[in-house]
Amino acid sequence: MAKIWFLIFFLALPAFAQLETNTLTISATRQINLQPDQALFSLTVSSGTSASLDQVVAALSGLSITAANLSGVDNSDPSTLQWTFTLAAPLTSVSGTIASLTKVQQTIGQNSSGLSLAFNLNGTQVSTQLQQSQPCSTSDLIADATAQAQKLASAAGLTLGAVLKVSNANPPSVQASYSFLGYFEVGAFVSSLVIPTPPVTCSLTVQFQLLP
Repeated sequence: MAKIWFLIFFLALPAFAQLETNTLTISATRQINLQPDQALFSLTVSSGTSASLDQVVAALSGLSITAANLSGVDNSDPSTLQWTFTLAAPLTSVSGTIASLTKVQQTIGQNSSGLSLAFNLNGTQVSTQLQQSQPCSTSDLIADATAQAQKLASAAGLTLGAVLKVSNANPPSVQASYSFLGYFEVGAFVSSLVIPTPPVTCSLTVQFQLLP
């Protein structure tokens, strides 16, 4: 398995001090950068208008494609249907996936099926499994908020008391990804651009008691 690296940064910002009720509210945030672990392939199957989804999926057997992978059907040409599927594959298996796609591309038109396959690599993403393996740490976020609250309380000549409430805890988004443009031609990939998306963000709000 490829080794996955990630970086964690944090920022704690004071929201406001409610001195009339002797409380202090702090919003704490941590950002997580995860290295993508999946490649995203786009598959387009061309067929006659009489073809069904079941027939098209059956022609893609061996690629772990199901009806759930279907992302759209285009009928801009009245005599042809364009079935578009999305396939996610581990980065460690990209070569094997390309080989499997190329094999299906060469055989899908056999037996007078009237089908043809084109595919390309749309980019990469962080899988749900990897994202869920790096959950937001509530204890770390509370520690960040406490450190910032302690500084503010000391600056005001007050003592930081107990945590009164923790709210707005957000789990990390599963949309963290990196995408790049390119294309496959007879199994050869050419990369042209790499564009990172913003990091995953975890946050929560902590309310503290302020003591004289």
